[in-house]
Amino acid sequence: MSYGFVLVGGRSSRMGRDKALLPVGGVPMALLQARKLETLCARVCFVGKEASELAALGYPFVEDGTEERAALHGLVAALDACPEEECLVLAADLPLVPAELLGSLRARRGATDAPAVVPWDGKGPQPLCSAWSTRALPALRAAVATGDLSLRRALGAAGATVLPATETERLPGYRPGVFRNVNTPEEYRALEEELA
Repeated sequence: MSYGFVLVGGRSSRMGRDKALLPVGGVPMALLQARKLETLCARVCFVGKEASELAALGYPFVEDGTEERAALHGLVAALDACPEEECLVLAADLPLVPAELLGSLRARRGATDAPAVVPWDGKGPQPLCSAWSTRALPALRAAVATGDLSLRRALGAAGATVLPATETERLPGYRPGVFRNVNTPEEYRALEEELA
């Protein structure tokens, strides 16, 4: 059974406040993501620097163990905390990703037995909305040990399968704009208007 991890360790400097706690449809983004993962996973955790206000949302918290702000630290912490081989990883600031797409990625990873399956949105790979095996941990830890915190290079080192855009677009649950993240007040207002 897979586990789900919501990455909440971003600095939110462009937003000016913790974006993981911003409401989308009346629900904090981090909680929205956790509920999606909960429909697919045996257990869901938040992963980041410190639980703070997220503790009130009722999910376990995994600290990534470093002061350095890099998504790779959160990914390594998630895989390290996973008691099963399989997990789904989803960033808090990707609120338009549906559970159906996450399930599609998990099924694809299981069918290929790849260490990870990562979608591509036309701009690049989306490793913070992906399905992973804990078999990727040694390669990811090695990348961190060298100080190379590039998620893209880590995907290559781990042997991840990065789906071409054409394959990503055929996944159940995919629609244009699904990987749009929310980093600024303007992006957040645009999202609110779209969902109103």
